[in-house]
Amino acid sequence: MSRYGSNGWFQVIMFSALLVWILSIQIPYLLKYLRRKNWPSGNATIQKGAMGRISRGRGGFIPACFIGYTFKVQGERYAAYFVLVGNEEALEKVNKGLSGGSLQIRYDPSDPNISLLVDYDDFRFAGLRASQDPDWLRQAPAFNLQDVIRG
Repeated sequence: MSRYGSNGWFQVIMFSALLVWILSIQIPYLLKYLRRKNWPSGNATIQKGAMGRISRGRGGFIPACFIGYTFKVQGERYAAYFVLVGNEEALEKVNKGLSGGSLQIRYDPSDPNISLLVDYDDFRFAGLRASQDPDWLRQAPAFNLQDVIRG
């Protein structure tokens, strides 16, 4: 007789599929995060962010502010974004204060479309958690980075 019933095997398969899916997103991000220390750095201009929220499973959400930034590499403009999470009032205050400011980023020299923040603990983030986790960024409200690139 099998150690697991048919329901048990289904749960094992579902857990394995979920684990593979999570790792397929997180491992490439982790590798980029670790390689960024060898990438060239540059200054980026911070754009006004969009308020939203990030799902934390089973109907739970945390307030978030998705903030875009632009930078130039060899005369070409590029754009990306990051997310700040935490208290909604603090997010709105930080969002208003960051717009138009400068930010240090690192970019992949072989593909400048890939960039990451230099300092995720920037004092201007007022203790809010900054991230460029692709799973979180995927939950951003709709905004067009092409508008940001055009200036």
